[in-house]
Amino acid sequence: MAVHWRLKTYLATKHGIYRISSFQKLIVKKTGVLISAQNLSQYMKAPKTLRLTTIEILCSALECDLADFCTVGPGSMKSEKVRKLSFQNTPLSKRAAKQFPNPADYS
Repeated sequence: MAVHWRLKTYLATKHGIYRISSFQKLIVKKTGVLISAQNLSQYMKAPKTLRLTTIEILCSALECDLADFCTVGPGSMKSEKVRKLSFQNTPLSKRAAKQFPNPADYS
């Protein structure tokens, strides 16, 4: 999956925002929500995870859609050989005993 995150470029071209503090003030003014400067600086780069509520806050403050600064498309996935885990391909050292011990042997 290829994710193209362009929030920093979008802010600069559409809103003239170049600083995190300016972006933070805009969010507070439009939504009343204060997002920390540290989190906003991570959102400027491509974040690995992002909550839907945060996306809603960003889109509400910027009065835009997510598609304006983020697109998701098919990407190149590494094709790894999938190995089916089953009893037959488990090494003998990791297999359980073939037969249960007789409880009579422990009396």
